[in-house]
Amino acid sequence: MRDEDVGVVKVGGVCALLGACAGIIGSVVGAAYGLGGQQIPVSDGVELLRLTQLQAHYVTREWLFLAYAVFATGEGLGLYYLTRRSTNLALWALVAWFAGAVVGIVQDAIVVAFVHRFPADYAAADAATRVILGPLARNVLAVVDVQQSVANLLLGTGMALYSVACLRLRAAPIGFALLGIPAAAAGVLYALVIASGRQLAGLQPLAEQVFGLVVVWDLWAGIVMLRARRRDAVRTDDPAIARVSNREHR
Repeated sequence: MRDEDVGVVKVGGVCALLGACAGIIGSVVGAAYGLGGQQIPVSDGVELLRLTQLQAHYVTREWLFLAYAVFATGEGLGLYYLTRRSTNLALWALVAWFAGAVVGIVQDAIVVAFVHRFPADYAAADAATRVILGPLARNVLAVVDVQQSVANLLLGTGMALYSVACLRLRAAPIGFALLGIPAAAAGVLYALVIASGRQLAGLQPLAEQVFGLVVVWDLWAGIVMLRARRRDAVRTDDPAIARVSNREHR
């Protein structure tokens, strides 16, 4: 790793830690106030009225989840600079990760806007208007579910590729790289459960629990990147990568 790369990697590490902390705090807020899983409950009038009562807590949680997605962009860039000697592998990981992060930011921004505006409008509406607003809310959040599925699928792909790159380059502890595989699988599982709708609804509690592996991996990624040194990513048994590294350090 070149000297100028170390600074980028460390910034990525800070972003990884801040993002993971934002996600954890958001989950704690959700658990403390009984907000349920990541999906906003709007299946009937009772849930919509409850949403109006807990609006402030939903807004707080969704802003924290949006921060998690924003910080993920910096984390992905740091991981790329940590592993980019793996050439195409790191590049494909960066593409998948950034595409997923952008979709995730858009999705979380829509949810923030929804919980900020819709509950008050629903509470102020008359009975006839509420009949219309209910299906509208469900349709908006159905689009959000699709975006969330795509984001988790792309981020899981990027995570798996970065983990393989770390194994190949020995750029990080083996345990961290190996954890990335089941963590990526957890993200993909959550994406499939959301995309399936009612077909896999029974697996949603499990999918949300194992999604915690993703947060653990993010925290570990932050620590790995903050501890990065110039030659951390140079140790490799791949002759081609070794030749590139030697040329860069001459």
